[in-house]
Amino acid sequence: MLRLIVFGIIFSYYINTNAQVLSGFVYNQKNNPLEGVSIYFLNTNTGTTTEEDGSFVLYRAINQDTLLLFYPGIVTDTFILSKSQNFVKLILTEGITLNEVTISQNRSANHFSLLNPVNIETLNSSEFRKAACCSLAESFQTSNAVDLSFTSVVTGNREIQFLGLRGLYTQQLVENRPVFTGILSSVGYDLIPGTWLNQINILKGASSAIYGAQSMTGAINISLKKPDEDHRIYANAYADYHGRIESNLHLNKSWSKKSHSGLYLHGSQTSSNKDHNHDHFYDEPNQKRLNGLWRNTFYSKNWECQLNLQGILDQKSSGELKTNPNPYKVTQKLNHFNFSGNLGYLGFTNPDKSIGNIFDLAYSTLNNTYGEHKSVKANESRFMYQMLYTNIYQTGMHKLNMGPTLAINIASEELFSSEYKKINYKEIIPGLFAEYQFQYGEIENSELKKWIVILSQRIEQISTNTIFWSPRISTRFNFNTRWTGRISGGRGYRHYRIFSDHLNYLANNRIIDIADLPNYESSWNYGLNLVGKPLINNSEIEINLDAYITTFQKQLIFDLDDNRPEKQYISFYGLSGNSKTSHIGATIKIPIIKRISLKLGGKWINSKTNYYLGYRTQPFVPTWRALGSLDWESNNKIWSINITGHFVGKMRLPDKTYLPSQLSILYSETSKPFLHVQSQINYLKSNFEIYLGCENMTNYTQHHAIIDNKNTSSAYFETSEVYAPLNGIKPYIGIKWWLK
Repeated sequence: MLRLIVFGIIFSYYINTNAQVLSGFVYNQKNNPLEGVSIYFLNTNTGTTTEEDGSFVLYRAINQDTLLLFYPGIVTDTFILSKSQNFVKLILTEGITLNEVTISQNRSANHFSLLNPVNIETLNSSEFRKAACCSLAESFQTSNAVDLSFTSVVTGNREIQFLGLRGLYTQQLVENRPVFTGILSSVGYDLIPGTWLNQINILKGASSAIYGAQSMTGAINISLKKPDEDHRIYANAYADYHGRIESNLHLNKSWSKKSHSGLYLHGSQTSSNKDHNHDHFYDEPNQKRLNGLWRNTFYSKNWECQLNLQGILDQKSSGELKTNPNPYKVTQKLNHFNFSGNLGYLGFTNPDKSIGNIFDLAYSTLNNTYGEHKSVKANESRFMYQMLYTNIYQTGMHKLNMGPTLAINIASEELFSSEYKKINYKEIIPGLFAEYQFQYGEIENSELKKWIVILSQRIEQISTNTIFWSPRISTRFNFNTRWTGRISGGRGYRHYRIFSDHLNYLANNRIIDIADLPNYESSWNYGLNLVGKPLINNSEIEINLDAYITTFQKQLIFDLDDNRPEKQYISFYGLSGNSKTSHIGATIKIPIIKRISLKLGGKWINSKTNYYLGYRTQPFVPTWRALGSLDWESNNKIWSINITGHFVGKMRLPDKTYLPSQLSILYSETSKPFLHVQSQINYLKSNFEIYLGCENMTNYTQHHAIIDNKNTSSAYFETSEVYAPLNGIKPYIGIKWWLK
């Protein structure tokens, strides 16, 4: 892979001499930039998509003069270019359609931004089609940026790892609005159905303070389908070999050109009695989930408004098979209700000026039992408001974003165990943020800027006596139209939830010990990024290299190594010493031949923390990971196939010094490396799609995942030591149908 990267860097400067650089911006009729517009030349495979500010860069051959633009669900338009034209500003007008034009493009299902000052990887709907993608967490299976971790035998909660750390430190956003925080931080990535997703932007590093200071390693910003852009009716059904069935239904109605509503319904059920590794425990929980979202959008000449109402009811049951008179059982109940929206004013005389408002009101509850002697109850009420004022000066050279924020979080957690513990949280957080963007220089005969610097500041009163300052900086420099470099750095914080953050690690007989705790967690993140898109034989390859370091000043340490003779502990205490995670990653996407492309990725992670037993590697974090993904699509785009393989290297497992010899012989201090392979084939027609796939094609499973599984009352009983799949090969089938 390194040879290919070097080859691409060297030859990108000597090829495609007959090509001309075309750049520009795309706006709507209100002069607002449009992100995600597909732009390509007629009857070619040369294409790209616009960035957040509406900008794009495209290579143009001498004989290419007809430019096609497509914005999903709204408009398709054409523009004729003069021979010498190398910069355009395009306005998309609603209602224009093309007749008898065949649109053909090789648009990347996920791509890295050359123009955005923040390091962003974008996944779109084409990428989601490559896997079962039943939830947001599972939509990252073909991406090298986010890792989906394997979970406890009995809880089944899917988590992610990002830049070497748990998803707790990555801010989850829905259309710039923080979601599933607080007591839902460890389960939120499993609560958004895959069919609701329109686009995912993965922001690496400290990124912008506009999104909140909780983006300690980055943010994942999700764009959902909108009623005025989605199909009028959309239905999806899914079933797999392990007893999971799922259905999704979208119902959209346009009341007028300015008013639209959509009802998005999700229902799933898992009924499985499989015990693939014969440890007398179910391989995965039985589950019932109902998830509904009602979306409303309103547009006028000067105003834009969106209102959303969501409700989630989720129940899981799992544990020991009924071979004992009193089997060990785990039950989990989650309820979540949310009312959110935004209101924007665009009626200023200056079209570069706008004011937006975002609000979110949520209430969540958790009620989990672990056997007969341990349970956790938690509830949380949350309110968030943010106003955003934007103004652009001197034709884009200067840009200012600023506004006030307010967050109110009131929560409680109760642990019923050998010792009753109740923890109350009350966080009233007013704040103010300001972000200044400066652009300078031009990129090769275009009006796009070569250098962009963003200075982002956020000040919040996070407790009665604590003012937290979150300074951040991101800078992007374009070496030319094909290579971009970035540097970023910034500070972030989060309020933890002791028990809710660690639900996957409570199904055991460990004694919970809580010592001196920090008031909050805080860290600094620093990063470097290089993105290249050189042309080789008129085919564009994508190269992404990045390196990030996260260092903690305050951290809640979750310690599974604090074990003593005949007693096993889960210890919670504040960091004393160092906690540092280093991450180096590389991804390259190569078009092999027409309709076949290959993506290769790899990463090295070094994550160490000061524990009671010393400075050691964090458990359950592999040092090495690698990805390979091969795509094929037929000429008529009816058939497509994806094969993706993940290599997961060794990872440290919790200390077993005092584990009895009759048990320790079955377990080791580190996990075994393994390969996880999945594949899917899609058949697409005008208004329906059928897909067949298979996960864990190598049938690799972890044995001895439960310590002392035959004696659930012993001090050594443990269910959370999971690093690999627990169930075997999983074929599945699904169908999608829509009314245009």
